[in-house]
Amino acid sequence: MKINNLKKCIATVVLGLMIGFGAQAQQPNPLAEKYDEFTLIDKAQDQEKFYKDLIKKIPETEKNRKLYDRIRGAIAINWLHEENFDKFKQYDQSVKDGLSLFELTNILEKWLDDKKNLAWMDVTSKQYLKDIENGLRKDDFEHAHEVLLEISATIDCINGDKSAALAKINEALKDAKMRNMNYFKDSKPNFISRYAFILDANGQTQKAIDTLTVSVKDAESNPKLLAILKTIYAKVNGEDNATKYVASLQDEAYQRYYKELESKWDPIGKPAPTVAITKLNGQEFKVSDYKGKILVVDFWSTTCTPCKACFPAFERIVADYKNEPFQLFVAGIAEDKETQQQYVDKSKLTLDVLRDPEMAFYKAIGAKGTPHKFIIDPKGIIRMDGIGYAGSTDREYYEVKAMIEITKKHAANNN
Repeated sequence: MKINNLKKCIATVVLGLMIGFGAQAQQPNPLAEKYDEFTLIDKAQDQEKFYKDLIKKIPETEKNRKLYDRIRGAIAINWLHEENFDKFKQYDQSVKDGLSLFELTNILEKWLDDKKNLAWMDVTSKQYLKDIENGLRKDDFEHAHEVLLEISATIDCINGDKSAALAKINEALKDAKMRNMNYFKDSKPNFISRYAFILDANGQTQKAIDTLTVSVKDAESNPKLLAILKTIYAKVNGEDNATKYVASLQDEAYQRYYKELESKWDPIGKPAPTVAITKLNGQEFKVSDYKGKILVVDFWSTTCTPCKACFPAFERIVADYKNEPFQLFVAGIAEDKETQQQYVDKSKLTLDVLRDPEMAFYKAIGAKGTPHKFIIDPKGIIRMDGIGYAGSTDREYYEVKAMIEITKKHAANNN
């Protein structure tokens, strides 16, 4: 049922785009063209100026209000990034669709981790929950409501209202629509971390430890969850024992994925494509230039949420193998250089980026969507691949690491 809801949401977006493109083919849409320009503006102040100039030239009507709401919603989110709450308030009524609510919760989750702006978040999360429940804001992805509930519960706990926090987090436990799908970055580990924090605060320490232990064994974890498990476990068993305990759970999870993936090694493989594309910095890229190295190429786009969810795991992989004959690229498809560069700059992405705007390399290698990663051995043969986001930073990391280690083992045996 949840997958059908997501498909329905995607189908609605695609249908809207088809209708939009059909209308544009018959008649130019000046606001849509200006919206494309708007999306390339980085700073909230510049976005606001662009919007104010635009609305003077193209007045708002019932027909174009939805697009203007998108513009105002984006301005609100950018002001929030800058922690300008007064400016955010001027535009926050337009934060009412799935995308803008998703961006909002991303910011609030980061602030919650850093324990900053808690009083403001307390009021805002509760108001947004009411608005979503009353239909004033449309949670298209069925994601914002459950995250806001988690945030509100955690802040209640921090503020000392432990019983209210427990009631809310138990309600959130039942509200797992998108949390169990491998779409948003670390949705489930983030929830489990907050759930365990509240359980421990309510004196249910062993239940918190047991919940976190199962999560780590299942690789449903991330660095934050591991830190919480260490802290809670150390209260009962000491810090040294906590460090050893968590490390043993991590090793158990990794070894399980290694064994599962061993059977997916392709002993025959196929040669990687000879198609040349470019790196984001303009240099040419060909697989043949990386002979002698294990090469990982993952396809992505700036609009693909699961693609971007993989990046923290990839950054850990790159750090692990920085002194080995190894290279990892993320290959952006079907987008111009400016769009990719803006995302890289804004997100401070450290990964090496390839550009495949015509999808030539994507098609040649046989990719079936995004994200889709390929493991190429030192002789230029594709040996393994994986489609989709694994659902957590740690699971993504374990899977990619296991594929690399399996490839290393076979490469050494063949020399």
